[in-house]
Amino acid sequence: SRSFAGAPAPMPPAALAPAAPAAPAAPGGGAPPPPPEAVAGPPQPSGAELDYAALTLCGPDEQGGRRGRLFPGAPSDPVAAECRRRAEAVAALPLPGQAVRPRESAGSFDHRFDAAARADVPSDGTWHTVTVAEVPVGLRTEYLCVPSVEQTVYATLVLSNATDQALLAGPVEVVVDDEFLLTAALPTLAPGGVRRVGLGRAEGIRVTRRTNVHESTAGLRNNTTVLDHRVHVELANGLARPVTVEVRERVPVTSDPDVRIEERADWTAPEEGKGPEQHAPGTRLWRLELPAGATAALGGGYEIRIPTGKALVGGNRRS
Repeated sequence: SRSFAGAPAPMPPAALAPAAPAAPAAPGGGAPPPPPEAVAGPPQPSGAELDYAALTLCGPDEQGGRRGRLFPGAPSDPVAAECRRRAEAVAALPLPGQAVRPRESAGSFDHRFDAAARADVPSDGTWHTVTVAEVPVGLRTEYLCVPSVEQTVYATLVLSNATDQALLAGPVEVVVDDEFLLTAALPTLAPGGVRRVGLGRAEGIRVTRRTNVHESTAGLRNNTTVLDHRVHVELANGLARPVTVEVRERVPVTSDPDVRIEERADWTAPEEGKGPEQHAPGTRLWRLELPAGATAALGGGYEIRIPTGKALVGGNRRS
């Protein structure tokens, strides 16, 4: 290329780059160490920075770019450190009766509760009850008995949550006819959930159960053992109001295709996935409305047909 008078000649591009500083010589006259390699990708937080419970928000008096940022370690302000210590001490207080921490009662639980109004909570280190909101739930009283296990009728309260609000586990006060009955434990009730809460024995309702087992043989060569089980249950309502009673029985279940079980009763099998609780295999239900002062008799049974070759010699087949 050519240059004009008074103008310097253009330099090649390589000459325009500044010279790199010389690397310091290694001790002993050896070759200098290689430059550190840059870490690819975005910066990764350390383990201390991921411990959110141990992070401290720096106050307005912090210098050097720390103001308003989170850093691991205890706060340098002694007043802030004391406030944090007292706030964390609340977690060590014993819970009130029937109260359960959400992590234990509901596991991973994500829900927001909007308070109806502001509330002041005294900072005295004790528990206080604050009304956050009112959630209407469906309530009905049912009486439950399993006479094959215990000839006692128990009162239960069935709760149904048809709202979009969740109810966490905790104490619930039961009032009957404007009279306080007891404080029970309310289970976690998710939106759309149905649960049952036990209220204790119902002394005004009696139940009795009798059974009869008859053993015989059947088949052309009497090669089938027939165990005929008959169940008779009687209920008596001594209360001054009608009640709904659920009587539970169980029939045997088998995975052997040669063993047959034939039921003879008007009981029903519970629908899976519906109702306030899960049932064991073979559960059967009677549900009836019992007027005040009335009695009722329930009868049912089942036959177990076992091939002779599969019967246990000397086994107890009547329980």
